[in-house]
Amino acid sequence: MPASILFAVLAAGQSALVCWCILRYRRTGDRMLIVPAVVCAALVYDNAILAAGRWIGAGDALETLSVLRFVAHLVLTPLLMPWARAAAGLAGVAWVRQAWVRAVVCAATLGVILLGVFGELTRLTLRPAEWAGAVRYTTEHASPAGVLSPVVTVVVVLVAAAAVWRVRGYRLWTVTTVTMTAVSAAMPPMLLTNCAELVFAWGVVATAVWLSGAGRVTAPAVMSES
Repeated sequence: MPASILFAVLAAGQSALVCWCILRYRRTGDRMLIVPAVVCAALVYDNAILAAGRWIGAGDALETLSVLRFVAHLVLTPLLMPWARAAAGLAGVAWVRQAWVRAVVCAATLGVILLGVFGELTRLTLRPAEWAGAVRYTTEHASPAGVLSPVVTVVVVLVAAAAVWRVRGYRLWTVTTVTMTAVSAAMPPMLLTNCAELVFAWGVVATAVWLSGAGRVTAPAVMSES
């Protein structure tokens, strides 16, 4: 089976997560569903371009469409850091509500976005590549700026998820984030990494849905850590 078909399946999976967020938002009006929906929509685009590459073919059109893939990853994905901090706070993790934690997470988010924009996007050079029948554009060389953004994001999300597990016994978010971390560390082919992204995104969306219902703590003092 050509990899392009599998990328299309992943795009469909991410689309289902976006729809889940939208349907839940229409029912609850919970704004915590917005960031997961935006990040999943970016991953829909990412996988859709990878799926369509073999039919679009290498050239200016695919290269231009591919640039937006890198923009989405470097600019939108870090938004999961302040979202994760807020999610942990709503779940009852007391220490993430402290001012210094907010400041550190906001600084980390802004820092990796700026590093991604000025360290990666402003000097982005793409080249066509083919793998298992899929045609895509990739960077000419690995950049620390491009690597740091997802690493820092996943670390912050993992800390928040583990804190929620400790305080509330909610494991899904941690398990899916650890899965993403382990797969990324192994540096497998992009298809497997994108599969792990789907698992990770599912954990984020499921957590947002959980928080829009029974997972949210209305009285902060109830779940404070001692």
